[in-house]
Amino acid sequence: MLLQIKELYKENCIIDEMPDYPNDYYWFKDEGNHLIGIKKNVPTSEKKLLSLLFDEIVSVDFDQQKRLFWLELLLYGKTKLLETMVHPYDEVRFIFFHHNFDSDTKIEFDQLIKSFNEKFIVLFIDREYGVILDFNKRNEYDVEEFEEIAKAINEDFYYYTNLYKTVDYLIDDQISEAFLKEFNLYQKYRNRQVLIMEQQELLLQYMILTVNDYDGFNQLAQKIERLSYDLVEVVKCYLDNNFNLSMGAKALYMHRNTFMNKLERFIQLTGLNVKEFKHAIVAYILIKNLELKSNM
Repeated sequence: MLLQIKELYKENCIIDEMPDYPNDYYWFKDEGNHLIGIKKNVPTSEKKLLSLLFDEIVSVDFDQQKRLFWLELLLYGKTKLLETMVHPYDEVRFIFFHHNFDSDTKIEFDQLIKSFNEKFIVLFIDREYGVILDFNKRNEYDVEEFEEIAKAINEDFYYYTNLYKTVDYLIDDQISEAFLKEFNLYQKYRNRQVLIMEQQELLLQYMILTVNDYDGFNQLAQKIERLSYDLVEVVKCYLDNNFNLSMGAKALYMHRNTFMNKLERFIQLTGLNVKEFKHAIVAYILIKNLELKSNM
């Protein structure tokens, strides 16, 4: 019967699928519990006939069905679901976030996220973490637009969170493994000072947190710890401003020559020539690691 219905209505009929706009369909179920959607442009007489053939469903909570589908797939690796449920996307990007929301706030949060894009799916993984599933094609969103989402969350819920935006992943039998790996990385290396994290920020945070494993760490770190606060701040500001002396000096309200002299003094005392990339990245990682230690 289902094959005949599909053949009759063609693109106006979907079976066991989750459409973007479910209100555009009449919904029915057959004896095998298959969900049948027929576009509402069919004549009333045909709709009545379909109601005689199948059980008509007044409303379907597709949002809940979608959430259950993705939770089972991503958290529990039930990849066989991909064979039973048709989805219209080939790729997905994960946007992880931290939260402390109660049940009511979760509903409000979901509504806020949907106001940016109704195709977003919000999943609450546990009491602390959640993820937004983004099915838009690569490069459709830039960092500024994700910053707008993060700022809206922080302003509307009076709760500071940051977002970790992954690369796009193919929706296949490896998707659960990819999701759990990214989730684990976010839990371990989340940088609370960065509003939007991408893979490069996560990698940098990993290096900052694990630099202690390097045998020569203490020797280099002690050199920086012995320096005056202003020398370290000058170097950090210089690197944060992409090696630009003028911008760094301006950020610290310091004369350019004074800024440059302090930079040279840092180089002299540590042996790290932060004007060169390789030395600069070592200095930056050491400084950030020491900052984290002092804040613990």
